Amino acid sequence: MRIPAEEGQRVKNRFAGGCTRCSVLVFPNGGFLRKGDEGWEVWCATCRSLDELAESKDFDPENLELPTVPPSGCATTVDLRVLGMTRACWKCRRDTLCLIGLYPDRPSHGYVGLHTTDNEKTMALCQLLVQRMGRTDLTAGVKSRYSRTVRERQLANGCWHCDALQGNFPVHEEALGRVASGGVNGLDTLLVAICPVLEWQTVVYDFGGGVIAI
Repeated sequence: MRIPAEEGQRVKNRFAGGCTRCSVLVFPNGGFLRKGDEGWEVWCATCRSLDELAESKDFDPENLELPTVPPSGCATTVDLRVLGMTRACWKCRRDTLCLIGLYPDRPSHGYVGLHTTDNEKTMALCQLLVQRMGRTDLTAGVKSRYSRTVRERQLANGCWHCDALQGNFPVHEEALGRVASGGVNGLDTLLVAICPVLEWQTVVYDFGGGVIAI
């Protein structure tokens, strides 16, 4: 594949591939190519546009307006792994399941983000996807709880047995340790869910934290 160097990010993509930023499937003649550190990367129209916006002087992540339609030339859904982890409850010491995050089932070349439920938007999408798949049992411990640490209510993991709040910091510290030693497979894949691209990109482009680079 020979690509004129001077065209840079404006090169149209002629082959199917996953967007490097969100892993949505980009169809042939859809999206764009960009030269990255490890070669050419595929970008969907939304991620290319937002990446260019992020480089501008007027960029404000707190007032970012995402498109209301899926990027053209791309799939409208993406398969996501809903990740969890079984750990001992700090209070009753019985094993309980915690929802940990979302990761593409087929991550694209250059994709790096494990979005964790330390971010409430990610937790809300985890809960929604699991419920859509008819596995409400997996969200038995998730509900809005008051956190003394952040001094507000938020969706959080609780013990399935005694309902004690598990606490984002200890849960995600443990999850980070498992990811550090075993990658994304250090966590349990509870299910693979079909997610609308717009819902996934809302999580990808939330700048509230809760992302592990893999």
